[in-house]
Amino acid sequence: MNKHRKTFRWATWLGWQLESNWTEPWLFLIYVLVKPLTSSLLLVCMYYAARTATQGRVPVEFLPYMYVSNACYMLVGAVMFGMSYAVISDREHFRMLKYIYISPAHLQTYFVGRALAGAAQALLGGILNLGIGALAFPQVREALTRHPVEWGWLVIYLLLGTVLLVSLGLILAATVLNMARQGMYLSEGISGILYLLCGVVFPLAALPMILQYVSLTLPPTYWLEGMRRALLGSSPEIMLHGPLSAWTHGEIALALLSSTTVLGMFAVWFFQYSERRAWRRGRIEETTGA
Repeated sequence: MNKHRKTFRWATWLGWQLESNWTEPWLFLIYVLVKPLTSSLLLVCMYYAARTATQGRVPVEFLPYMYVSNACYMLVGAVMFGMSYAVISDREHFRMLKYIYISPAHLQTYFVGRALAGAAQALLGGILNLGIGALAFPQVREALTRHPVEWGWLVIYLLLGTVLLVSLGLILAATVLNMARQGMYLSEGISGILYLLCGVVFPLAALPMILQYVSLTLPPTYWLEGMRRALLGSSPEIMLHGPLSAWTHGEIALALLSSTTVLGMFAVWFFQYSERRAWRRGRIEETTGA
């Protein structure tokens, strides 16, 4: 346990330094804010364009739905991309992965620490993003203040979501460990698929029936729905009578817990298998030069 604790602490510190020490603190805060804010503003423009094209028939509830969903989804991309890109950067850019592997540090814990450093940056950006959205857009402000935030459920979803995102990141990092540097695009592709299928922009009820079934097999679907309900009190998923419209907080949390547990056990096994495979094939010290 002492080895894991030290590995996690120093890996998190290293990840934060790599993320933040490239510029002045004030410029870094601007970067942390602008990156998620521009993505959210794109969705806001899409919402107003759709509302104008339909003469106002798009319900106002869709704007806070998309805005909150996108702010939460930043964590998914940050952890998944951060953990998989840590393999690429340490192996091929800094060429230090082989030294970390033979050191007393635990490789799996090391990547978890690196990912959570990126998650902290994304969480900070998401909070600032929600704050600006509440100030700038009356629909978002009204949705966030209409119902009190359910802090108990919010903490539960954040804790379960952390385990979920780390598990997804470990699976991607394990896969990239046995790939060349082109594997960095894998996390971006997976993030795009989850962005569509997990109800970030479109409620599940708006998807074709076969895609709704696929969405219900993905743990991030339950995490995002729980986060929206904890922050907003309801969502268009209920209004459109989607597959999760009748679910309570307890049912959503139970589905998230069970699916995250299965995914977490698979992630640990898969990473250990991929680590041994990468060592046997010389992937840990390999640089592609491509």
